[in-house]
Amino acid sequence: MESLRKFSICHLNVRSLFANNNSSKLDEIYVLSSEYAFDVIAMSETWLDSSILNTSISLPCYGEPHRFDRNRSGGGVLAFVKSSIYCIRRFDLESPNVEVLWLELCLEKSISIILAVCYQPPNTNAQSRQQFADAFSNALNLVLNDPDRIVIVTGDFNDLTLDKPIQL
Repeated sequence: MESLRKFSICHLNVRSLFANNNSSKLDEIYVLSSEYAFDVIAMSETWLDSSILNTSISLPCYGEPHRFDRNRSGGGVLAFVKSSIYCIRRFDLESPNVEVLWLELCLEKSISIILAVCYQPPNTNAQSRQQFADAFSNALNLVLNDPDRIVIVTGDFNDLTLDKPIQL
């Protein structure tokens, strides 16, 4: 359990990792990662698409970034996980039209963390908000079936006012 006490995560709403083709935000994140050495750096509103290669956004001491790109204006989520942490992407928990990146991190044999990095755009209609909530609660219900897992949710939910509450 010692590794869990030392586990650290940072979430940033970057609102475009490359605003105006400028890498200054990535430079700031590089400094942040060097100074604080977070185990995970999660980001929302990356505004990345398939034209941005992982090699152009890599960070030393972190594995290849896990991305959920929108491939249109705005949105997108990303997570950098320290290279020393075993991590797999949980595609089985993701939905194509819902911006939630699901990762499973293994700190020790007995410690498994499920991480959700979320982005819900502002000013979405009730149907889109409900679609997000339904997909999120379905995935969350699956991971909560294992009492030994720790679940961490981070992100930018903006206005997630729902007609009906999320059921767990």
